[in-house]
Amino acid sequence: MLKSLVVISAMLASVPAAFAQGFPSEKPIKIVVPFNPGGLTDLLGRITADFLQKRLGQAVVVENRPGASGAVAADYVAKAPPDGYTLMLTAADLAVLPAVRNNLPYSLEDFTYLTRFWTAGTMIVVGPNSPVSSMKDLADEMKKNPGRVRYATTGVASLNHLGTAKLLSAIGVRAVHIPYTGQGPIQTDLLGGVVDFYTGASVPFPNNLKVLAPAGTTRNPAFPNLPTLKELGYENATYDAWFGVIAPAHLPEPIAAKLNDELRAVFTDPQAIAKFRDAAKQEPDKDLLVGEAFHKHVIEQTSLWKSVAEKENITVQQ
Repeated sequence: MLKSLVVISAMLASVPAAFAQGFPSEKPIKIVVPFNPGGLTDLLGRITADFLQKRLGQAVVVENRPGASGAVAADYVAKAPPDGYTLMLTAADLAVLPAVRNNLPYSLEDFTYLTRFWTAGTMIVVGPNSPVSSMKDLADEMKKNPGRVRYATTGVASLNHLGTAKLLSAIGVRAVHIPYTGQGPIQTDLLGGVVDFYTGASVPFPNNLKVLAPAGTTRNPAFPNLPTLKELGYENATYDAWFGVIAPAHLPEPIAAKLNDELRAVFTDPQAIAKFRDAAKQEPDKDLLVGEAFHKHVIEQTSLWKSVAEKENITVQQ
């Protein structure tokens, strides 16, 4: 009897490994992007998919599922089979949503955390016909017209919604929030003057938008001469965007390990790095956060944004 149990245990232990050996098969791998085409998240997803496909010799496709500041895509991925064929190119909004919503249809424990690979300092931009040309101009405009200046975000409870709340609090002003479902439509409306400014813009964006300052914690490499908000005297107004790849929870360890190995190879590939640099004016992080380190980072970020939401009295009922 004992011998039979040992044999059965050995057979069960070999199932994940055997499963991983057949991964990927002829089935395409899907990378879900939580925003519309045209923004940095979509761009990073498509470059990642292209190089991952070359490495695996298997189709890797991008599927845009915008809505609810990324919650639509996250819920879809959380409920997908944990087989390695559904991934998500997640943005920092993943950590923001649980800080302001207590009714999400998923939890942060519903994912396997693969690799965080990108940190992007956000930018504050205005349209080409805006009379505003500096952060001082923007602050003065909001002070002269309280509650009338319109700012865009990629959605209610998104990273740049809370990030802009930090900025407004630092300046001591109010403004009108106009939520969108991605950076692409925001750029269009900035160009058309429908909204006045956006604090989440990350390169690439149209060259004729006027950049006022980096909202990130460090100067943006694409605009090295522009001082940060902190350097301009707006304490506690900075924030960074970050991006990573996640999968449904309970992904077999051999498959998670294989995907992480391949993702690391992509993000350290000189050709991929050049592609990222040319398209997004920045390279992947030198120090990747993998597995539990990535998971821990997300939990810490949620705690940080929860404190911001409480301070700014931001809650979402959806």
